[in-house]
Amino acid sequence: MPMGIFLIKWDEVIGGTIYMRHPEDLEIPDPIVQQITISHNFTESHIITEEKQWNSVSYYNEKKEMIIVLVLKPSSLDDGNDYLELLEDFNKEIDKELKEETLRSHLETMFRSSLEAFQTTDAVITKLSNEVALLRTKEYDIEERFKKIQNSNHLPVKSKIMFLLAVNDGLSFEVIKNSVNTSTKWLKSVLETLVKNKIVGYNSNQDVYFINI
Repeated sequence: MPMGIFLIKWDEVIGGTIYMRHPEDLEIPDPIVQQITISHNFTESHIITEEKQWNSVSYYNEKKEMIIVLVLKPSSLDDGNDYLELLEDFNKEIDKELKEETLRSHLETMFRSSLEAFQTTDAVITKLSNEVALLRTKEYDIEERFKKIQNSNHLPVKSKIMFLLAVNDGLSFEVIKNSVNTSTKWLKSVLETLVKNKIVGYNSNQDVYFINI
């Protein structure tokens, strides 16, 4: 989650200095300012900085010798790459001859845009997480239903084998035998018939049976 945004300017005496920030109470350790400044090495580039107590994505404007830094919440799932397009757009604004107040206004606008981008991404992730959770619940329910049917004494051996293979990627003869209450001879005969009819396949390398799709 974006926490703030600031600009770094180069000073020949003290090095990197904070020129502008939003919000005004955004805390920025001086060592981080110098680290980001040195990392860019006066070259037009973007850098993602991820440390235990710091997470940011920055872009250096070679023309104005200024660095745009978007601060993200440490230890969050934020990917700095998601904000590169925003930084590049703001970088184009810096290239223009803007008054300080106009630049500050653009800085605040960019921060709001980054929050909107985060909220959109977060909403998508939340939706996907909910869908995955729902699918897992459905998968569990289906597996339990198959197990109940498979454990029923009313099903023939052939049906039990097919139910077993339907909910598993591949099973060995021993696993099938332990799950189906029948003789080894009859089980082999049923499996041979299913393989012959191409309903079930057999992988000799892995020694497993599977449903042919």
